[in-house]
Amino acid sequence: MSLFSDIKYKSEYEAWLGKVELSGFETCGILWDCDADYLSEAYEKSEPNNGPVLLELQIESADGKPPAKEQEAAFEYLCANEDSIAKAALKYALQQCKSAYYSESLPETKTLQGEKRELRKRLNTLDGFCELVEPNTITILSEHKNKVAYIAFDFRTSLDYEHGFSILTHRRKAVNWAGAGERGGGPPETISSEEQDLIKKSIDCEALYLDLVSQVVDLKSAERLAEDIAQVEAESEVLYNQTSRLFIPNSPQGQKHSRIVVQRLTEFERIWKKCPEAAKHLNLYLKKCLAWKNSRS
Repeated sequence: MSLFSDIKYKSEYEAWLGKVELSGFETCGILWDCDADYLSEAYEKSEPNNGPVLLELQIESADGKPPAKEQEAAFEYLCANEDSIAKAALKYALQQCKSAYYSESLPETKTLQGEKRELRKRLNTLDGFCELVEPNTITILSEHKNKVAYIAFDFRTSLDYEHGFSILTHRRKAVNWAGAGERGGGPPETISSEEQDLIKKSIDCEALYLDLVSQVVDLKSAERLAEDIAQVEAESEVLYNQTSRLFIPNSPQGQKHSRIVVQRLTEFERIWKKCPEAAKHLNLYLKKCLAWKNSRS
C-alpha cells in the first residue's frame, strides 16, 4: 500500500487527505445507546465490520509539502502491524473510557436484570467495548520520535456522541488520548507526568466539592459542612489556576472537569432557590459560576 495513492492536499485542513483500509477493527460498531439510566439498542445501529474498515486518512502538512519521511515511515509501519496497533489503541481506549465515561454513561450492573445485566458486564471487556465505538479517521501527525511519526485514531462512540475521542499511538504503543479531532492530545512530552497528576488532582477536588454541596439541604446541613466546603473551595480555586492551561479543549479530562463544574453550578442554583439562608451562610459564588458557564456557551 502506497502512502501517495489518491491523496490530495487541502489547504483548509493543512493536510493531505485520502483513505486507507485497515484490519484490526472488525468487531467495532455502534450497537448500543447508553446513559446512566438506560442501555438499549442504538437508534442508528452500525453493525460490526466483519472485515477491514475503510477510514479517512489525514497527513499533516501546514505548508503543503509532501509527507515527510517520518510520516512515510509511520504509514509503512502501520500497514505492516495494523492488527497489533489497532488492538493496542482499543485496549488503551477501554482503560481510559472506564475512568472517564463509564460511571456517567452506563447504568450500574446492580440496577439491571437478565440480558441487560449480562450485556453491561460484557461492556467491561474489550470485545464488549468494541460494540460502543467505531473508528472513522486516522491522522499522521507532523511530530515524530525516533524517525517515526505519531498516528492518531479518531473514534465516534455512544459513550459521548457529541465529542468522541482520539487515541495517539507511536509504533505499536498507545500513548495519549483526547476528544475526536484533537490529535490524541498530541505527543505526551507536551504534558509531564507531574502535570497529569495535577490534572487528576483537580478533577478529584471538583468531584469532592460537588459531593459536599450536594449534601446541603437546609441551614443546619450548611452549618455542619461549611468548614469542609470552604476548605475544598479554596483548594479548587488554587488547582484551577494551576491547571486551566493544561486542559486540552474537548479532551476527555477537560470534558469531565467541565461536566462536574456545571453539575456543581446546578447544585448552587438549587441551594439558592430552596434555602437562600444556607447559600448565604456558605457564601456560594453563584454569579462567578454563571459567568464561567456563559463563557463556555
